[in-house]
Amino acid sequence: MKKIIMALMVLLALGASTCTSTTTENTFDETRSITVYTRDTTSGTRDAFFSGIDFDDAVSSNAELVTGYVEVDGNGSMITSVNNDIYGVGYISLASLATSGLKGLSFEGIEPTEANVLNGTYDLKRSFNYMIRSNWTNMDRQRQIIEAFVAYMGTLDGIAAIQNKSGIISATEDTPSWDDIKTNYPIANQDNSDITIYFGGSTSVESVARELSQEFSAKCGNFIPEHNHTGSGDAYKRTQGSEAAGGNKLHIGFASRDFKDTEPAAANTSGFICFDAVVVVVNSANTSVESILALEVKQIYQGTISNWSNLD
Repeated sequence: MKKIIMALMVLLALGASTCTSTTTENTFDETRSITVYTRDTTSGTRDAFFSGIDFDDAVSSNAELVTGYVEVDGNGSMITSVNNDIYGVGYISLASLATSGLKGLSFEGIEPTEANVLNGTYDLKRSFNYMIRSNWTNMDRQRQIIEAFVAYMGTLDGIAAIQNKSGIISATEDTPSWDDIKTNYPIANQDNSDITIYFGGSTSVESVARELSQEFSAKCGNFIPEHNHTGSGDAYKRTQGSEAAGGNKLHIGFASRDFKDTEPAAANTSGFICFDAVVVVVNSANTSVESILALEVKQIYQGTISNWSNLD
C-alpha cells in the first residue's frame, strides 16, 4: 500500500511539474526584447504609419530604424509574422484587424474604430485616393466609362460598395443614388462588353476597387474590369507617369496614401475615395500593453525602447 501511495505521489508531482512548466512557457515575459516588423518602403500603409507617429525620416528609408527590424511584403505577411512572434509589434489596416487574430492597441488613448476615424478622434489613418489618365487618345469610350465610374463612387450605391469592403466613409442627405445621375452618362446605356478597363495601384485598395468595378460593370454595359495591383507608386506612374503609354498602362489607379509632389496630377484627374486606419498590433498573448502613445511607437521603431518593460 505504501508503494502505491508513493507512486501516486510521484505521478501527482510530475503532473504538477508539467503544468507549472507549461504555464511558465506561456507567460508573457516583459523583460524580453521587442521584435519590430515593418512594411517595405513603397507601402502606403507604411507611409501612413510613420507619418502618423511623426517619424517621416522612416517613410522611405530604413536607415533610421532599430537594428534587427524585420521587413515584410504585405498586410497578410505582417499578420502572419506577428501572430507567430509573441514579442513582435507591427501595424496593419484597420479593415484587417477583426479577422487577424492580433491585438489592436488604442492610439493616444483612442480605440481604433470606424466611428472614431469618422469623428476625427483617431489620428492614425490614411486616405484612399484615385488618379485617372490625362491622355485618352484613341480611348474615348474608356474615358467615358471611367468618368461614369468616378461619379458612381460618390453615389449611395458606390458608398455602400466601399463600406462593404471596410472603406470608412459616410453618406450625407445630399448624396445621390446612381439612378439619380445615370442619365448624365449615356455610355452606361451602351453595350460595353468589348471594352476592357484597367484598374491598378495600391494592393490595400484592391478589395474596394474590385467590389466597385464588379458592381459598376453590370450598370455600365458589362465592360470587362481587369485588375493589376502592384503598389501605390504605380497609380501615378501607370496613369500619367513614365508607364502611362506602355504595356502596363492603367485607366484608373489607386493609392493608399496622398499623392506626392513628385506625382503631379493634371487638373480634375484625382480625388478622395474613403479613409482607412492603421492599427498598431501585437500578439494576442501580449499582456503587457493595451494602449500606446505616438512617441512610444516612434521610440520602439528607433530602438530607444527596446523591451516591453520599458513601456509605461
